[in-house]
Amino acid sequence: MSFIQDRLPLTPGNYAVLFLSERPSDPEGYAEMDQRTMAAVEGMEAYLGYELVRNGEDAIFISYWKDKAAVDSWRTDALHREAKMQGRAHWYHAYRSVVCPIEETSHFRR
Repeated sequence: MSFIQDRLPLTPGNYAVLFLSERPSDPEGYAEMDQRTMAAVEGMEAYLGYELVRNGEDAIFISYWKDKAAVDSWRTDALHREAKMQGRAHWYHAYRSVVCPIEETSHFRR
């Protein structure tokens, strides 16, 4: 699978949330929580998709959202709050989250 997701419907006014993390490759309980949170977020109308790159313990996960209200809705979601709590307590060595408005986007694929 390609890192660049060609079918993302991104337009100015959408938002990107960059999640940079350091964690072990397969910590206990992580895969189950990842499946639960991805199933929940994919059911949200304002969620547009994601791109992910992983290199050993390091990862960059970029999620895309219709607008800031959608980002805030996911940020306060009970399951997402639970996942963040578990992440800080058990899985992540470090992480950074950055919320960015999308002002411009372009795409190319040969």
